[in-house]
Amino acid sequence: MITFVIPTHNYGRFLKKCITSIYKNNPKFVKEIIIVNDGSTDGTDLVIRKLKKKIKFKYYKKNFLSLPKTMNFAISKSRGNIICKIDADDFIENNFAIKMGNKFTELNSDFLYSNVIIRDKLSNNTFIKNQEVRSFFKLLKYPHGSGTLFKKSLWKKVDGFEEKNFYQDDYDFWLKINKLKKIKIRYCNLALYNYHKHSSNMSDNLLKKNFTKIKILIQNLLK
Repeated sequence: MITFVIPTHNYGRFLKKCITSIYKNNPKFVKEIIIVNDGSTDGTDLVIRKLKKKIKFKYYKKNFLSLPKTMNFAISKSRGNIICKIDADDFIENNFAIKMGNKFTELNSDFLYSNVIIRDKLSNNTFIKNQEVRSFFKLLKYPHGSGTLFKKSLWKKVDGFEEKNFYQDDYDFWLKINKLKKIKIRYCNLALYNYHKHSSNMSDNLLKKNFTKIKILIQNLLK
């Protein structure tokens, strides 16, 4: 049912936990796992090849050095109708696929998001972040892109992820789908995705992140 996409760049040390967490989910709800190793230089390839002996998944090596390009490539290779991105340094609960998959169908969704379990290694804290976005704030607030479920047909409608963006590709995708008519964007009050906050997070460059966010918002408002 769900195609799980894992883009990775120099996150080899996290991959085993990430992939295993998907593999432990109900196989009836896991259509396939696609891993794209984008220009890693940390031994990621060796880690993946060892895991491939025990776990079935599709594996591609690319040198895009671009998350949006990696995502577009992975989704283009998918056979499933529902896509879910899992960051290589994160992991999901054992009941993620069945609960989120059922909610996706029950709510007649095109795009489904939920809450996130934040595991902050820097402060040694774990807490649940409520991600519900009220319609009034939908241009400024948006859910964490990983752990969401969306139809592959929706990705096609908006021409995929914007490959010119290095940061905030999830925000751009969110703005584009909110522009579409008759698209069912749903929220469910579950917390089954574990976001691992650590010193190597790509999203931690706040200056670039916020500058790009403003640029993307302006671009979308002018279209």
